[in-house]
Amino acid sequence: MLLNKIKSRISQILRDHHTFGDELVGKSFSRMFILSVIATLVSAAHILVFGGLSFETDIEQQWRLGILLYHSVMFVLFGTLTLLTRPSRQVSISTRRRITRVIHASVLVAGVVVTSIDQLVTPAVTPFLVACTVAGALFIVNPLTALILYSLLFGFYAFALSLTQGIETILISNLVNGLTACGIAIGLSWVLWQQNIRTLQQRDLIHQQKLELELSNRQLEQLATRDDLTGLANRRMLQMVATEEQTQMNRHKMPACLLLLDLDLFKNINDELGHPAGDELLRQLAELLTQTVRASDRVARWGGEEFAILLRNTDADQGMQVAENIRAFIEQHRFELANQKGVAHEVALTVSIGVARLDATAEDMLDHAYREADLALYAAKAGGRNRVVLRASAA
Repeated sequence: MLLNKIKSRISQILRDHHTFGDELVGKSFSRMFILSVIATLVSAAHILVFGGLSFETDIEQQWRLGILLYHSVMFVLFGTLTLLTRPSRQVSISTRRRITRVIHASVLVAGVVVTSIDQLVTPAVTPFLVACTVAGALFIVNPLTALILYSLLFGFYAFALSLTQGIETILISNLVNGLTACGIAIGLSWVLWQQNIRTLQQRDLIHQQKLELELSNRQLEQLATRDDLTGLANRRMLQMVATEEQTQMNRHKMPACLLLLDLDLFKNINDELGHPAGDELLRQLAELLTQTVRASDRVARWGGEEFAILLRNTDADQGMQVAENIRAFIEQHRFELANQKGVAHEVALTVSIGVARLDATAEDMLDHAYREADLALYAAKAGGRNRVVLRASAA
């Protein structure tokens, strides 16, 4: 059971590293400029201070020279890294990863080197503790990497101290303290990793929920403005379009027309082939109407087998011509339908169309035009169907 939990945890860490690794490198890299500046100034201060000191004993002189040499190298290294990590410089993710690793390693090596040099004059291991604490708190690395990294670091630390600390009891004490420092660094790395992973997961969750909410809103909007069966605009959508069109008509003095189209003897198709075939016919007709008008025009299902088409920038004569073209095209078209037993049928269809001019001065422009077009449609039906009639008041 415990082994399975450990395997599961390791797998989760690896998945998180794969998902967020590059982004976490970027977050670590964003801190490197300030760290490099501080490290450069600290090395410069050590060079100035130790450059002016003089000691009598050989051990103290060795200590002084070791510190000067080390900080001279660090001054050059971190000075270069300051230039490489300045915010204004564009750096690829692979370069950021390499630079971050160099700085991370430099901080840890600094702690080991300074501590081992200090053993010449003092048993303190403060530099190593500080280096581990800084690294653990600033560099975002996954817990597995941190465990391997600080285990190797402790081995290097133990070897380096054995070269300069000859008193066994102090060496053992310092090794214990170094092990504690590495443990603190691992713990800090774990906490920092967990905090950042949790933050990124919450961010992604919020983003996903936002996308789902936007999708739901779009679906709700579509349900409110689209006809379920045909996918065309419904009355509500056509009213919104007509309101916008009325503004354009008043502003630019452009005409517009409304076509009201009704299928002739549609009930016969439902009775002979069944309602599913009737629904399929409406879907095919909706697609046909969309293809026969301009992209700027709007086709809507008004209800039942009745369709409305708003023709922009179209006067009454042009509207009659468009309507006649639509009527003739539908008359010549053959709709592929299947009855309730699945037997295919080719169905001929005719439509009657009423045409009315949109009056931009009317208070309820679309309703007014619909009443006019409906009267024209009634006249087309009464006149024998399969014809186009223009409302006399629209001429």
